Amino acid sequence: MSDLIPVSATIVTYHCYDKTREALKSIFENTKGVDLTMYIVDNCSGDSTLEKLKEEFPQIITIQNPRNGGFGYGHNKVLPLLKSKYHAFVNPDILFDHDVLTDLVEYMESNPDIGQITPEIRFPSGDVQLLGKRTPVYGALVGRHIFEKQLKPVVDHYLMLDQDLTKPIDIQNVTGCFSLIRTDLFKELKGYDERFFLYFEDFDISRRVQKTHRAVYYPLTYVYHAWERSYNHSLKYLIIVVWSSFLYFAKWGFHWDYSYQKKEKKV
Repeated sequence: MSDLIPVSATIVTYHCYDKTREALKSIFENTKGVDLTMYIVDNCSGDSTLEKLKEEFPQIITIQNPRNGGFGYGHNKVLPLLKSKYHAFVNPDILFDHDVLTDLVEYMESNPDIGQITPEIRFPSGDVQLLGKRTPVYGALVGRHIFEKQLKPVVDHYLMLDQDLTKPIDIQNVTGCFSLIRTDLFKELKGYDERFFLYFEDFDISRRVQKTHRAVYYPLTYVYHAWERSYNHSLKYLIIVVWSSFLYFAKWGFHWDYSYQKKEKKV
C-alpha cells in the first residue's frame, strides 16, 4: 500500500483524442510524488477515443457519457467514485514537464485553509497567460474582447496586474483549465453547477469555494496550456459563452465595474 497522498484527476474529452493522449503522456511521465488515479470522461464523442486511450494507458479509469452535457457535467461524473484527498481538473490541452501535482499538494498540505489552488499557466512558448484572477465584472469581460483600450483599467484589475504575481497570492477566480481542489470540498459543493454548459462554471465554483476556504494562485510551479478561445472562431460557442454569462450574472448579480465593491465596503 502506497504511503503517497492519494490524488485524483479528471480530463473531460470531446473529439480531442490527440490532445488528451499528449496530456496523459506528460502527466504520467512527470507525476512521481503522489498516488495518482486518472479519470477520462468522454462526453459522447461517438468515436474510439476511450478505447484507444485505454489501450495505451491501461491505468486510467474511463467513463462514457450518453450525451454531451458540458464541462461541469463531465467532471461531476467522477464525484461518486472519488476516494482521494485532492482532485485535479485538467483540460485536454494541458501539458506537464515536471511534477506539478506534487508541488501543489505539498503547498496545500502546509496550508489547510486553502480549498482550491492553481499554478502559473503558460503558453507552449513559455510566456505566461494572463487569466482573470478577480471576480469578473461585465466591463472586464467586454474589455478583454471588444473595447480593450477604453476598458483597460477594468481589465487590468480583473487580471490582478496591480499585484505581485511572482509569489503565492490569494485570488478570487481560479481558472478552469487546470486547478486542484480538496476532494471533500468538491463533494460538499456537489461539484460544478451543470446549468453552465461551458464557460463561467469555473467562476461559479470559485465563489462557492471561498465561502469556507481560500483560493490561491501559486506561481512557483506551472503547466503549459494551448489556449484556444473557441468562441472567437465559432458562432455556436459564442452563443454558449453569452448564455453562460447571462446565467452567471443572473445568479451572482450584474456589475459593470469594481466600484460596487468600494460601495459595499463603506456600508
